[in-house]
Amino acid sequence: MIKYVTAMQRGAFMSKKWKVAIIGCGSFANSQYFPNVSKEANAETVAAVDIIPERAQAACAKYGIPNWYSSVYELIEKCDFDIAIDVTSIQAHHEINMAILGAGKHLISQKPAAPTVEMLNEQIELAKKRGVKFSCVPVHPMRFDINVAKQYIDNGLMGKAYYVKCNSSHGGPEYFQRRNTDPSFFHEEGAGALVDMGVHGLQIVTTIMGPAKRVSCMGKITTPVRVARSGGIDGMVINADKIPDQYVILLDYGDGRMAMVDTGFSQKASKAPMIEIFCDKGTISFSEPYITNPMPEIYMDSGEFDIRGWIKPGRPAHLPKGINNQCCCLGDIVNAIEKDTTPVLSPEHARHVLEIMCKIPEAIEKGCTLDLETTF
Repeated sequence: MIKYVTAMQRGAFMSKKWKVAIIGCGSFANSQYFPNVSKEANAETVAAVDIIPERAQAACAKYGIPNWYSSVYELIEKCDFDIAIDVTSIQAHHEINMAILGAGKHLISQKPAAPTVEMLNEQIELAKKRGVKFSCVPVHPMRFDINVAKQYIDNGLMGKAYYVKCNSSHGGPEYFQRRNTDPSFFHEEGAGALVDMGVHGLQIVTTIMGPAKRVSCMGKITTPVRVARSGGIDGMVINADKIPDQYVILLDYGDGRMAMVDTGFSQKASKAPMIEIFCDKGTISFSEPYITNPMPEIYMDSGEFDIRGWIKPGRPAHLPKGINNQCCCLGDIVNAIEKDTTPVLSPEHARHVLEIMCKIPEAIEKGCTLDLETTF
């Protein structure tokens, strides 16, 4: 049953301190979520959950969290909480998300929220039925630099955006991130470079260009055996011969518009801009870390303003809100709850990205271009 929020309820929500449960106590939760919950919203962490009890206990001790649990079902049975953040392994998301939404709790899911479009549809419909808010990361639609670029396109300053090029790659989780635990699952079916890194690039280009119409792709296994260069697992040998670790994805938007996403675990370093947007009147380039909330660089070719070259634009009068960490998704869902709106990080957008990813293996195998059906 859908719940409708009255003005009185909304006022109560605005003064409420939200109780957050974090499910999954690995390195990402410890770097991005546990330290930042109270910074991003009027909220507190009331529970840490992990299938390895020692990790949940360690999080409680480090961050002063009152409750720990070893399963999502124990959390639901025993804990009073409002919002859950699912930071577990990729393969575990669907079961956990369905349990949380079924319990009538608001949910933020790490990416991807489900392995198939049909399963994500189940989550979306369950959230509607239970009257709760549901959001899906990554957080790129909230980025300052992307929203500034969209302003320049929407107000006509740069003209029509006809091609976006995005690089979303690193050298692999055993190389790029300092780890003390086995990252082999990243190279197994159900995980991999596409759903770990490709999801970022696909969300970025669809944030800028909107829903795509068709997809084609080439994918290769570049490094079937990997040697860890990271933390406590340095020297560990990992078999990575099951799924591609490098993809070049092409999206067709029709009307002379397209996008390319270069993504994978095969690029140890690069000086290329992460994103470039090519427009009628110039180019928008993103070369600085987005977490610093930089202005994008602009190349303009304008006879009207007698400009032809790279310029440093002033900061817009109406600034998009910047982000300081990945926990900004909590502020987004709290705002949606309190104002009864759709989160910026909507599950419908995540569903479109998921459809693209699900069709990529077939596009690679058949060497063809496939139509896309979802939108947002």
